[in-house]
Amino acid sequence: MELKQYWNVIWKRRWLVLAIFLLTAALSAAMFLTSKLSYQADTKFNTRQEPVAGSPTSLFLYQPYGYWIGSEFLVDDYTQIVQSDAFATSVWTVLKNEPNEPNEASEPTVFGKPISEVTTDDIKSSLEADRRQRQLHVQITGSSREEALKIAGAVATVLTESRLKPIKGQDFDDRPVFSQIDEATADEVTSSRSKELLNAIIRVIVGLVVALALVFLLEYLDGSVRDERDAQKVLDLPVLGAIPRI
Repeated sequence: MELKQYWNVIWKRRWLVLAIFLLTAALSAAMFLTSKLSYQADTKFNTRQEPVAGSPTSLFLYQPYGYWIGSEFLVDDYTQIVQSDAFATSVWTVLKNEPNEPNEASEPTVFGKPISEVTTDDIKSSLEADRRQRQLHVQITGSSREEALKIAGAVATVLTESRLKPIKGQDFDDRPVFSQIDEATADEVTSSRSKELLNAIIRVIVGLVVALALVFLLEYLDGSVRDERDAQKVLDLPVLGAIPRI
């Protein structure tokens, strides 16, 4: 099939393509405009696991390389710990004890409600953790830039000041395990709007592809004789002439 024939197939059912395209575009625009706006703040932490004075003599414990390897395992564990109820409770405690802003009410507000009404599930759903060797990356999602930064600050406090009390042991209770190497700032907080816009564009493109696929499927299933090629194929006879359609 030549390029011109492809275009003729599309042009023949152009209204179907246009209808599906406009419907997809309208739905994508509605989802984009009504989607809940959120903001993400990213913070990075580095492990600070060091030999403990007074520990039993062990070649593994006192070799720097051994602690370097141990730090990688520790970061791997914390990608799960950040999603735990204990970690969410520690973050909640820090948020609750933070001093209020001058224009805030008597009780701090997070996720659009007083901190006393915030659950651990609310905080857990706003946190995602990943690791890069000895670095722990935490992404915090909030309904505003200020809220994302506030939660990010609480996460940093829990990690760098050993506020996670359910974890016991000299390494954890006596000194911080993590040091913050990349603090989230207002300029670095990203909005979900760009991601939603990209999703809307992808939906429109997918809708256009589906419309074109449907057009060619209908053309393939159409058994009517439309030109001399179809007549020759159906009758299995040579075509002597054709009357052009005006």
